[in-house]
Amino acid sequence: MRKLAVGALGAAAFAVMTPAPAHAEPIPVDPGIGSGVGTGFLYLEVDREEGATERAVLSCPGGQGHARGEEACIQLTAAGGDIGGLEAADGICTKEYDPVTLKGFGVWEGEFVYFEDEFANHCTGTLATGGTVFDIAED
Repeated sequence: MRKLAVGALGAAAFAVMTPAPAHAEPIPVDPGIGSGVGTGFLYLEVDREEGATERAVLSCPGGQGHARGEEACIQLTAAGGDIGGLEAADGICTKEYDPVTLKGFGVWEGEFVYFEDEFANHCTGTLATGGTVFDIAED
């Protein structure tokens, strides 16, 4: 019995040390995103010329990581994850010049998405991008 156990351990060690064949197929990994309608994981940033940069990570569906995440996920789903394709929201902004750069990138339904644009102020940029996606200020 002891010889059998030593032999089994030796075979297991040999198998671990043997390199995988060069033609091995990659093992698919599903991180839980990109596998259905309205699924995504986006990094969002409001970069102010003067002041602190705001950041959030939005996980859809559900909207985790974002104060208005559920609504943002619904809007992004309608736009196929294209932030630049979001319909502008109605609202009124001041004419204050306080430039911001809005950035968003990540994976939406298995595809890489990227958005970056400059706006005269945060309000103008938020409304131009649907009204919720970049409304990430901490209250």
